[in-house]
Amino acid sequence: MHLADLFVALRHQLDRDLKETERAALRLEFAPDDAGGVLRRLMALLEAYDGADMLKTWVGSSDEVAPLERCVLAAQAIDQWFAPLASRHLSRRALSDGHLRARQWYKRHGRFNSDVADGQIILRPGLFDRSVNIREVTPLRESFDVADLFHTLLLLPPTLAAECPHGEDGERPVALAFRRVAEVADQCPSDPDWTPVVGVVPLALAEDDLALRTFSKDGADWYAAVPGALGARAASAIDALAAEGATVIVFPEVTAGPATLGAIQAAVRRHAVDGPIRYVLVGVRQDGEEGGKPRSTAVLLDRTGAEIFRQTKLHCWDLDADQCRSYDVRGPDGRLLDAAKEFIAPGDGVTIVELPNMGRLAVMICEDLGREQPAAWLCRAKLLDWIVTPVMDAGLTEERWQAQAGDESSRAGSCRVVVANSMSFSHRFNRVCDADGKEDKRITDCGVALFFQPRADPAQSSRIRRLSLPIDAPEPGCVAARWEPQRWSELKTEGCP
Repeated sequence: MHLADLFVALRHQLDRDLKETERAALRLEFAPDDAGGVLRRLMALLEAYDGADMLKTWVGSSDEVAPLERCVLAAQAIDQWFAPLASRHLSRRALSDGHLRARQWYKRHGRFNSDVADGQIILRPGLFDRSVNIREVTPLRESFDVADLFHTLLLLPPTLAAECPHGEDGERPVALAFRRVAEVADQCPSDPDWTPVVGVVPLALAEDDLALRTFSKDGADWYAAVPGALGARAASAIDALAAEGATVIVFPEVTAGPATLGAIQAAVRRHAVDGPIRYVLVGVRQDGEEGGKPRSTAVLLDRTGAEIFRQTKLHCWDLDADQCRSYDVRGPDGRLLDAAKEFIAPGDGVTIVELPNMGRLAVMICEDLGREQPAAWLCRAKLLDWIVTPVMDAGLTEERWQAQAGDESSRAGSCRVVVANSMSFSHRFNRVCDADGKEDKRITDCGVALFFQPRADPAQSSRIRRLSLPIDAPEPGCVAARWEPQRWSELKTEGCP
């Protein structure tokens, strides 16, 4: 039996009754000398070729330690055995043949355990190897989580809970997948002097660049965002940002159709050999199959323009009466709508990808960042280095919901957060202001990006950088900034709507 498979079995035992597991862990904490002595004996067992079988036998024995405490100690012994693989500074002498086999399996399959149906056992510390990822045995939160008993290994469950669309009661399962891109890196995210340049392309610079179509169906009003043909503008923006040294480029939600995505891929490919670009994330409207609802997706491209993965938006952004009024959302008959549901098919999975030159990244499209699930679990697990969020809304500010959600996610997950927005809805908002005689509320400096950097103390607000463009920005319309959080201000989020 492989150690990682035994760890999964032990985790399932510990997950069955959280209160009893917490009591067992506390008993061990209050007797550190005894527990430490047992752990040292178990670690010695694991040096043997059949160490996993011997450990399994010990767990099922009538040892002086209580059964659930044996499960905790055995799992912690396995966790410690994997610790050398979490270090950036490895020497051949530090690794046994078993470690080498485990590392080879991890590189090939993106997990240590053999059966993905049980979930995926991965290394808790990401490429940044941040100390906040190495948590103490004592739980840091008010509610107990078995994951807090381990320093090195993290069990990703096969599914997570997500809220049902359109305000329906209950939750629905979404699949969770972890992928490692096994390529050679030419930049090191764990280097404290590594400062990527992040570029954002609003792409939809005018109201007509992102058409809002409305219709009635099944007794409700619906809206669909349809991007224009913006391939030439997107390609020009790629060229401009490459000239500025952009490492990562983000396009907002549903600003690209299939043809525009193709133009972006071709533009990225032109800079593949000597250019600075490593990754490009594009918000794409993907047509539904056989008359089905379209999808709001985010496509991650590598430096050659090849697709790495697609993330589909999990939650619909349904508009209430105030939002319909602010953005002048009207039905085909011209009446101002009281509410409008987003006409998309919600996604059924979340992908976390570990990238050379970047670390671990997850995409949360617009509404996904503000929802409790599954965003809360992804942040609480502290496995991410980046959260990238393409949105479709009016201009970004430090007072709106994106700032609050971005700050909370950055602090809870100890990760960097990027929010990128287009400008189409800002023009719609300005048109309403002009019609109502509220010129003083018009958006002139349109926020198109928010960057968040966590602090060493999670109780402190994130550092934030806001990037903006004039509301009448000329083509191609793009911004970029070097990731230098020491120069950013601290975000104040009291009263964010």
